[in-house]
Amino acid sequence: MDRAKVIKNRIFFPYVMYLDTAKHFCAELDRKEYVSWYDLMACMTTTALSVEAILNTFGHIAIKDFADFESSTPLAKIRVLCEELGIEFDKSRSPFNTIIQLLKLRNKFAHPKYKVLRFESAEMPLEDARAIYQQGEILHDLEKALSPELVKRSFNAVSDFESLVKRALGEKLPCESSDWRLEINGE
Repeated sequence: MDRAKVIKNRIFFPYVMYLDTAKHFCAELDRKEYVSWYDLMACMTTTALSVEAILNTFGHIAIKDFADFESSTPLAKIRVLCEELGIEFDKSRSPFNTIIQLLKLRNKFAHPKYKVLRFESAEMPLEDARAIYQQGEILHDLEKALSPELVKRSFNAVSDFESLVKRALGEKLPCESSDWRLEINGE
């Protein structure tokens, strides 16, 4: 009776699933006639998640004992990775300034605070008061923070950073591939 075993190997780049999802949602922003807050939130969130996933993925490839940096902030990881790969890090220039803005926004969304929103106008003519009344709900700063331009700019900055890192890694960057085989009777 023949005996067999299956052997499968695959290089998994965890950041790809986040960045591809962000790319999908950013493309939806251009496709849709009406862009909802949910579309913006999905694009921003997956783009922000991809930053740390990029850092962790390429940090482990480029830096010996990168696990020592696992609990560091994303900004610290960016600095360490850039230093290791010889990428000039200037937080006032693109893509870094946009990524830093995205990370700050992500932290605000991840740690929101309860707040009672209140608005009271001064007395005014009735028609002016009706116009203000018709404007709808009072929005929290988080609800006003996202725009199609901001999330697209953020996605482009993260994509640019990914390209910078991949280029700097050069030969160290593993090729994306899978290897499957069936060994029959030890062969």
